[in-house]
Amino acid sequence: MTLPRIQSLVRQRRVQVLAIVLLVPFLAIAPLHLFMPAPVKAHGVAAPVQVGTSFSPMRAGSLGLDYRGAFKRLEALHFRVIRLSSYWDQVDKEGYDQLDWLMNEAQRARQPIVLTVGMKALGWPEFFVPASVTDLTSLQQGQDVAADPSLRAAALAFIEDTVRRYRDNPALVAWQIENEPLNRAGPQRLWIDAAFLRDEISSVRQLDRHHRPLIVNAFSHFNFVFDQASARQGFDLRQWLGFDADSAERDSLAVLDRGDVLGLDVYTAIGYQFLGQDHLSRADADWPDRLARVRDLAKRQGKQAWITEAQAEPWESEQATYTDPKSTSPGAIRNVFENLKDAGYSTVLFWGSEYWLWRADNGDSRWIDAIKAILQNESRAPSMSMTL
Repeated sequence: MTLPRIQSLVRQRRVQVLAIVLLVPFLAIAPLHLFMPAPVKAHGVAAPVQVGTSFSPMRAGSLGLDYRGAFKRLEALHFRVIRLSSYWDQVDKEGYDQLDWLMNEAQRARQPIVLTVGMKALGWPEFFVPASVTDLTSLQQGQDVAADPSLRAAALAFIEDTVRRYRDNPALVAWQIENEPLNRAGPQRLWIDAAFLRDEISSVRQLDRHHRPLIVNAFSHFNFVFDQASARQGFDLRQWLGFDADSAERDSLAVLDRGDVLGLDVYTAIGYQFLGQDHLSRADADWPDRLARVRDLAKRQGKQAWITEAQAEPWESEQATYTDPKSTSPGAIRNVFENLKDAGYSTVLFWGSEYWLWRADNGDSRWIDAIKAILQNESRAPSMSMTL
């Protein structure tokens, strides 16, 4: 496969130039948090981990994969859960045929599924709002999209249609409401406010008579400079100085009920370009301990904490290195997983399933083999309960 064919995937996680420009004045104070006392290291979990992944037919297609065949290959690996998305703009144009096939196939194979509903979904450009509803390019940079009453009403109608369509599918084990709703994302760094997120959550609760748990997830790279760029409230001096501050994780927990799930999307290395040079932003060394504290906070509130995305695919600064990445490797996948397990997480979904399959199809099975080894080691993990 030629590099132009993977260009769309590289764009999906490119750090915005605007964000980098905003960061420059803060680089001088970036090291301040390093002077804070080191936290106590978390203890590992004895029980095996429920290992899952995410899958997007759109991302599979951009790599030349047939989405049906790719999904069946993932089912054959016996992930404890696979996360899918309802893409609003696609449904608006083509109907639910593609998602119907995936959900029916999961039911046939008894493959547990998490389904994401709302305006945001898996992959670039993050927001998948039909042009017939709202022209997102007309919005201001960093705007709360839920400020538009007509968009709110249309989004709730789409969620209702989707929930009604799949709520009786026994493969469905949980709903995810939006994708990283409280983080700025996409080419315009848009976000969704907590008040509307609560409206979406309330709608799904009322519609789902099986009372499945709900998931709200947040981006957690754990590098102060780049994490602050994704924060909707901008730079937070208290967090720079090492104190607890408002965060997408805490705000996500606030909209969830007991038994619901806080999802964390964990990336430990992100490539970016600055002043014409390639750079790599790495997570601070204490990232597992910080994750452990978030898990403990969720537990004290009677809520679950999952890793909804664990980096297992490159996030490069340019497409030229996508086939020989600097940001991650098959060995790094194992290291990230062991740190997540040590931080006490018993459910971990890897990000990058389409990439592993593509690499295997092009003669490099190391990526999929790394995942297979983890699945084998965690094979005693309990299955997720099907609804019916």
